[in-house]
Amino acid sequence: MKLLPIILGAAAALQPLELTLPDDDVQFSGPDADLLNGNCTACHSAEMVLLQPKMTAEQWGHSVTKMRTVYKAPISDEDATALPAALVRATSR
Repeated sequence: MKLLPIILGAAAALQPLELTLPDDDVQFSGPDADLLNGNCTACHSAEMVLLQPKMTAEQWGHSVTKMRTVYKAPISDEDATALPAALVRATSR
């Protein structure tokens, strides 16, 4: 459950709002499942990743780099090296 602040009016103070977000039951499967679920699904649903346009390993590599540098995703160097090929395999099914 996530508490998100909302504004109740121009002069009102912020008040907490309880929201129950739906669970995402879709997870990656296959030989790269642990790598992908451990690195991607902390911020993205597996379904969102799987619906991306087909990309090459080089293009996925740029995305992984962006996630690490711009968004500060805690992806290790070893996983960052392995993720592009795993993402190609996962999105090619």
